[in-house]
Amino acid sequence: MADNFSVDNFVGSIKASGARSNLFSCTLTTPDLAQDFGVKFNTVAADKLDFLVNATVMPGYINGEIPISYYGRQVFFAGDTTFGDWTCTILNDESMLVRTNIEAWMEAINSAEGNKRAWAIPHASMLGSVTIKSYSLTGDMKVIDSMVLHGVWPNNVSPIELSHDSVNTIETFTATWQYSYSSPLKSPYAKVEDINKTDGGSVTGG
Repeated sequence: MADNFSVDNFVGSIKASGARSNLFSCTLTTPDLAQDFGVKFNTVAADKLDFLVNATVMPGYINGEIPISYYGRQVFFAGDTTFGDWTCTILNDESMLVRTNIEAWMEAINSAEGNKRAWAIPHASMLGSVTIKSYSLTGDMKVIDSMVLHGVWPNNVSPIELSHDSVNTIETFTATWQYSYSSPLKSPYAKVEDINKTDGGSVTGG
């Protein structure tokens, strides 16, 4: 049994100095079918999101439980899988392309003044996707974890806080998204492999 009090054993158990929460990217794909209904999105804004997302989460999911009573005891059976929403914090540059793109998307879903949708059903015409990737410390875009959110649409964009007292500060806002489900990405990029075979982990093409 390993000596849990040993600092050397602790350090040796963390491969490649640990995964870093600040090495990530988020890529947004706007609805494919929207243009068929006359709704246009700014593709530059979608590209800029990759650089301007300042904070987010790698989403999880919940397997529900079904409690059944049996002779005074409860037995739990696996239930349905549910997914929460996804929130990201976005830096605002002076073009404001990312924010205005999200606002246009929300306006197309249900206009503020007209109270109507800019395009007809099918529902799929308003859905996009988000890809979240976490990278290795090697600096060569090796993906160590990834997730794709399917059926994404924005349902909340936060106010932007303004104040004359703010100095050395860039505007930020948060966007909250609903999605149908998430799944691990089968990345075409190289991944960290055989991390336990060499000290600090080895990175190979994949």
